[in-house]
Amino acid sequence: MEGIDEHKTIPNMKNMIICSIAVLSAALLAACTETTRIWPEEGESKAYVEVSSQKVIFDADGGNAVITVATNADGWDYAAEGDWFTVARQDGNALLVETLINAGAETLTGKLTVSAEKNGETVSQEVALVQRAERSVNLSAEGTANCYIARTGGVYKFDASVKGNGGGDGVSDYIANYGLAIEDGAFAELLWESRHDGDKTMSREIIDGAPIYRGGYVTFSTGRSEGNAVIAVKDIKGNIVWSWHIWVCNDEITAHDHIDSEGKVAAVIMDRNLGALNNTPMDVGNRGMFYEWGRKDPFTPSCSPYHADTDGNNVPAYNEPNTAIGDGTGTWVYNAQAAVLATPPANIPNSILNPMTYLQSPYNGHADWYCTGTDPKATHPGLWGPEKTIFDPCPPGYKVPGPDLWGIPAGNNSITNGGAAADYDETGVSAKWDWNAYEDCGRRWKNTGDYYPMAGNIYYTDYISVSICNYTGGMAFYWTAQATPDATKSSAYFVNFNPNWCNYRLGEHDCSAQIRCIRE
Repeated sequence: MEGIDEHKTIPNMKNMIICSIAVLSAALLAACTETTRIWPEEGESKAYVEVSSQKVIFDADGGNAVITVATNADGWDYAAEGDWFTVARQDGNALLVETLINAGAETLTGKLTVSAEKNGETVSQEVALVQRAERSVNLSAEGTANCYIARTGGVYKFDASVKGNGGGDGVSDYIANYGLAIEDGAFAELLWESRHDGDKTMSREIIDGAPIYRGGYVTFSTGRSEGNAVIAVKDIKGNIVWSWHIWVCNDEITAHDHIDSEGKVAAVIMDRNLGALNNTPMDVGNRGMFYEWGRKDPFTPSCSPYHADTDGNNVPAYNEPNTAIGDGTGTWVYNAQAAVLATPPANIPNSILNPMTYLQSPYNGHADWYCTGTDPKATHPGLWGPEKTIFDPCPPGYKVPGPDLWGIPAGNNSITNGGAAADYDETGVSAKWDWNAYEDCGRRWKNTGDYYPMAGNIYYTDYISVSICNYTGGMAFYWTAQATPDATKSSAYFVNFNPNWCNYRLGEHDCSAQIRCIRE
């Protein structure tokens, strides 16, 4: 991967992802599907045929999609079932499927069967075709963002012509070098989809079929399972141009006043973690996603259940990583070192090209994935800030929390605002502390009663044994956009607590934490 220390990444898979649909889709402004060509083992002579997608979904407005075919046979053919679409061969190894507007009240279904013969053996693959009766809901109607909230069983679209919210980039110089507009997108691709419980079968039911990129918009359908996913738009060479987090949750996600340590309304805060399905204590669905500071793309938490005996010892059985990708084409990489780049925008382009790669600091003593420079522009880049930026991971109308929501630090020092069980009365409340006593693998903020689960964090280490997820159920980490006042340091304030103490303190940029979004 460009700009990343290759010796620390996972080797290339034998199953290669071939994005050959890009040329056709760019020329046709066509719907596009995931394209996976699977090469047979060397010396293998058994007949095979593969298609780029086994399911394509159109919304009511219609469109077109290119399905590529890979086979070791001398030739192949296809048969179509359905009269609401047309099919034509393109360039010898692809099928162009076109649909008109579905003006009826019913969903249309059809099928393509692609078959090939070699040495008397016939093999085939089926492609399910669906055209919804309803038009897609525009998730970006009230503003663009890096995350969109959807429900199961729906058809959605969002504006993919602009990066993030179209706002600023702090002082990172990214926009000056790479611009705000997405002009070279060729096709959309599902990178990953995952449930919080790690069920790899149901994880395939979050996004239904392949996403479609046409006319500067990405259109997609959701399946029958709640969860999280990331969809990318790629250029004609298959490089990721930008990516978006799809948060599929059927609950109504609400917001309310957050009362700070001084009793003032400091913000209007979301009722759960970013990416969480609920805020129910001891439910794995309450965890939400993890983020490196300043990055827009999420990483999945552990899929292990909560345990009453909290994970202060970081027990491996309590920290099983969730590496499910469903029907996505991506690969999780946790042990990559960021490139040594001292000049902004430094590693931002690498992070955008590799949204599933966790970027660790390139050397000890400088815990920052972003930049190795030491001037204030490098240490205080403002990737998340007082105003929402193009790298902010929250959905439209929300942003990463600002300063002093969970404590007011004195100078560059951390503060303690919660203690052990002995400090509290029988109701778990103390006049001394802002955080209530530990309960059910989490704590409540005294001034609102809001529950914050201890979901741990992710950070690859092989010091004693390989570990990706850490302290699940035993410790909490929540980011803010509040930078350290020390211009020589690359760190930001975050909430950090366990059953015995609560701190509002500084954390390094290459650490991971969760986010409780606030209203802009």
